Amino acid sequence: MENAKVIQSADDIDTLWVIVRCGKNLYGFDANLVGNMIALPQVTRIPDSINYMSGTISVRGMIIPLIDLRAYFGHKSADLVVEEFWDQRLADHKNWLNELKASVDEKREFTLATDPHMCAFGKWYDNYKSDNRILAGILVKFDLPHKRIHAIAKEVSTYVAEGKIDEAHHVIEKTTNTELKAMEKLFDEIKQAAREVARRRIAMVIEMEDRTLALDVDEVVAVERISDYEPAPQYQTSHLGITRIGRRNKNDELVLLMEELEF
Repeated sequence: MENAKVIQSADDIDTLWVIVRCGKNLYGFDANLVGNMIALPQVTRIPDSINYMSGTISVRGMIIPLIDLRAYFGHKSADLVVEEFWDQRLADHKNWLNELKASVDEKREFTLATDPHMCAFGKWYDNYKSDNRILAGILVKFDLPHKRIHAIAKEVSTYVAEGKIDEAHHVIEKTTNTELKAMEKLFDEIKQAAREVARRRIAMVIEMEDRTLALDVDEVVAVERISDYEPAPQYQTSHLGITRIGRRNKNDELVLLMEELEF
């Protein structure tokens, strides 16, 4: 924010902001508008609703709309991101085995990763740590079938070099029906577990003069004052209700301030 014009008033100094995380960004809401923050309850879907309308939830007996803040800002929902990630990792290994078979049939070199630590899933797997015991318990089960899948590349290569094409095909088919099936089952399990974890996200209830609604956010970070502001770039954010950008006093993180709620 160097060289930016700071906007500040007496009201600003006294305003408490509820800062939430959604995706990679922080968003700030006037604490006076935040009526409640609860664990995300069961959502009732509404057919043919606007893309960022997740549905409705019941809060203290009142049915209110739930806004997916990620979708509102044009990003994929957290549920969809998780689904796509695991679906792609399964597809990677199906494609890996298909390419191994094709390399045998077409008598050409197999060029995909044979080291289980070097495929996209392996790189992620080696570096990801989960504090959730259910997720961690499922993840550890991937290690053996994942390594066994990649290990057959060397075995198949040896059979091909010896002219034993039928044996090479047998190894690939057996791995497809065992290790790959095991991984497919684990992917289904972890997607279900991830959905359960996602349901523990926070619903932040916003109480305006004319209506009440809830926002589906990833995390409530803090409730604090912000003393440094600048106007938000109009072409980027003003149409989304973000009029200013603040900087947290604690660590200088940027906060997109939603002051004109237009949901």
